[in-house]
Amino acid sequence: MARRIPKLNAPEEVHNKLKPELLTDFCEVYIPMAPDVYTYGVPVGVTLKRGDVVWVQFATRKKPALAVVSKVHQQRPSFQVRPAYPHQSGFSFNERYMENLEWVARYYISTPMKSLFVFWPADFEKFLDALAASKNSDLPADTPSATIKPSAESTAQPPLTLEQNNALQSLVADLNGTGFRGTLLHGVTGSGKTRIYQELARVALSQGKKVLILVPEIGLTPQTSKRFEDFLQVPIVVLHSALSAPKKREGYLSIMRGDAKVVLGTRSAILAPFDFDLVILDEEHDSSFKQQDPAPRYHTRELAFHLAFKHGALVVLGSATPCLETYTNAQTGKLKLLTLKERATQAPMPHIDIVDMGKNRQQKGIMLSPALREALTENVAAGDQAIILMNRRGYSKVRVCTECGETLYCKNCHIPLVYHKQYRSLMCHYCATLYPVNTPCGSCGADTYEFVGGAIEMLEEEINGWVPGAKVIRMDRDTTQNVGATEKILDQFRSGEFNILLGTQMVAKGHDFPGVRLVGIVGADSGTGIPDFRTTERLYQLLSQTAGRAGRASRKSDDPQSDQGRVFIQTLKPSEPVMQFAIHHDFEGFASMETDDRQAACYPPFCKLVEISCGSKDPDLLRHTVERLENILRADKSFMVLGPVDAFVPIVQNVHWTRLYIKTQDLAPVRRILSPIVNSPKPWVMGVDIKVEIQ
Repeated sequence: MARRIPKLNAPEEVHNKLKPELLTDFCEVYIPMAPDVYTYGVPVGVTLKRGDVVWVQFATRKKPALAVVSKVHQQRPSFQVRPAYPHQSGFSFNERYMENLEWVARYYISTPMKSLFVFWPADFEKFLDALAASKNSDLPADTPSATIKPSAESTAQPPLTLEQNNALQSLVADLNGTGFRGTLLHGVTGSGKTRIYQELARVALSQGKKVLILVPEIGLTPQTSKRFEDFLQVPIVVLHSALSAPKKREGYLSIMRGDAKVVLGTRSAILAPFDFDLVILDEEHDSSFKQQDPAPRYHTRELAFHLAFKHGALVVLGSATPCLETYTNAQTGKLKLLTLKERATQAPMPHIDIVDMGKNRQQKGIMLSPALREALTENVAAGDQAIILMNRRGYSKVRVCTECGETLYCKNCHIPLVYHKQYRSLMCHYCATLYPVNTPCGSCGADTYEFVGGAIEMLEEEINGWVPGAKVIRMDRDTTQNVGATEKILDQFRSGEFNILLGTQMVAKGHDFPGVRLVGIVGADSGTGIPDFRTTERLYQLLSQTAGRAGRASRKSDDPQSDQGRVFIQTLKPSEPVMQFAIHHDFEGFASMETDDRQAACYPPFCKLVEISCGSKDPDLLRHTVERLENILRADKSFMVLGPVDAFVPIVQNVHWTRLYIKTQDLAPVRRILSPIVNSPKPWVMGVDIKVEIQ
């Protein structure tokens, strides 16, 4: 049974006001989400330094706040100050952490205070309490097990292929290099990139180095951590938001104490006070590595590059479909490029069939094409597993009035409501509001309706009804809300309890299921109408990554065709170039086409793109604010201003959103103009929210 950790409180003295002439030292502190940097006094007999975690009384808050010291000085202020007292744990962040915090704020046009809110985990105060408790007892609190029992997997690793060995030797040579060292490991799906990561991590550990492994999805952490733990025979510290409170505390404390040698996590793990020497970003192309809200809206890859440049770490980016910016950097020599063209098991790449749903005549409301339905039936009958992807939640896409033909929209957001049979309600996917199914039409008031367009819940019903022996398990946001739900679903599918894994895009991200021989992609065109310069790239990545789950394990058969997985892509646009590149597994051809298009239109990687989103509940105030901001931006001729345009979803939770875009080769003038606007202690315009994102 876990020992209860006593809650620590700030000393009562933090409430006092001190005359500055009675003190010799003062400190500037960063308080999470505070509007500015504030000055506090260092009490007599107390020593503070940059990076110390301290208690402070901030403004009129009832509860003292935790802050971090940014600077200690002897410049006496002209006003009375409150004291800053070190936290009882004595914890202090090192200079690397502080520099990283400030760089993120500066680069992404934010403030150290906003950055600190993102850097610190939600339970940071509890972690400090636990750290203090461990220092005051004979046994450390929540010590992770140091003994790992070897598994069959760790003792039965196949020898490296020639391609794997060549890549590994190149990476090992870079481990002890100096200066910036970054490598793109571009390997087809199933080429054994994880095995190279494992071997590289083992060499790094043998040299006393620390390793950080980053994956895009929480669902990938159980599979990946088990593999690394079995292989390396050392404890793996796992960090992500879906861990239970004790697990989070255990992992973070091991980092704070300096015990952790290998940390594995999602995007936020790179913000932990872990001084890694090697950082691996698996599936580096994935958009989950980009922070959306709140600010600063950092990208994990950019942050890894900065840390590598500043502190000499080795960065390894791995993907079968790398981000176009990364691939261009590798092509131009800014990153080392290592290529794996063959699957490690020698299994052939899957055969891909494009199913033209425009020519496919079938009963209305049926989502599976006859070809995919027949292949799925044969696959199940043969005792194999399949993955079916449909990137749309719910049961039906829209509800249409039978009287006037109007689509029913959310009252708070300009978005059609989606029918979820699971909840027996209509749902807005932006504000999560639920509506009764029989909600009257917003235009004519009629209460008669019909559902148009199928989604993943309907597809689940169809597979269960049409495919004999189908045992379907669904993985989407609705089935993975509870802690541990994702891991449970994947374990059940991996163990063979289910033979069909039906899911949204989360099933396409790096999972390794040896029993999967068939992959189907239903509604491959979904999302292609979104006005985003990365739409085509993301579609290719989704198609290629999902297809790569099929036929990864070799059956050692005399017939090579029996080893080949099968993929069916259902689309209304079979002649689209992206489909043809996906059929032939031709990433180089796709990248060449997309690079030419980006260069012609001057989009990244040929410029920096800054997105400025302005939102307000008052449309007139929003319009005037955007006009004022546009005039300020257009006055500077060193960059190009595009817009303003309405956001793709123009109203979210009754807030109207408009966007401006900046294309530039140099972010310095953009930062100079935007920083006072978005980082002012008081809103630039009361009632208008301004967000800045560097694409």
